[in-house]
Amino acid sequence: MTTIENHGPKIYDVDISNLEQRLGAALPEEYRRFLLDFNGGIPAPDTVDVEGLPGASADVQVLFGIGRPIESSNIDWNLTALAERLEAGMLPIAADSGGNVFCLALQGYRRGSVFYCDLESVFGNLAATPQMFQVASNFDVFMTRLRPFS
Repeated sequence: MTTIENHGPKIYDVDISNLEQRLGAALPEEYRRFLLDFNGGIPAPDTVDVEGLPGASADVQVLFGIGRPIESSNIDWNLTALAERLEAGMLPIAADSGGNVFCLALQGYRRGSVFYCDLESVFGNLAATPQMFQVASNFDVFMTRLRPFS
C-alpha cells in the first residue's frame, strides 16, 4: 500500500475548480480526490515501471499539489515551466529525481491516463518533443503500481 508523506496544505473544492477553470478541463475524479485528501506529497514506495524507457523504471520524487510551500512542487508552477515542452492537454502531476515529469491526460481518448514524459531525451533541444510513455490507465492504477526500488 502506498503512503503519502509531506502532504500539502488543506485545499477545498473551490481550489480545484479554480485550477480546472485555468486548465479549461475537468480533472478526473480519482485525481481530484487525491488532491483533496493529500494535495501532493512524497509517496512510499516510490518506483514505477515505465515500459519502453531505457532503464525501465523511474522514481516518483514528489507528487505536485496546489499552493505547496516549495514552488517546484506546485501544479501551476510546472504548467508554466513546461508550457512549451508538453503537448496540449497534458497536466504535470509529479516529478522524478532526474527532472522528468509524470503527466495526466486531460483530453481525448487517453483522458485520465498517466504518462511519463522523458525530458532528459530532449535536453538542450527546445524544438524537440519529449517521448511520452503510458504508465497507467488512470491515477488510481498509477498509485497501485508504485513499488519499492530494487
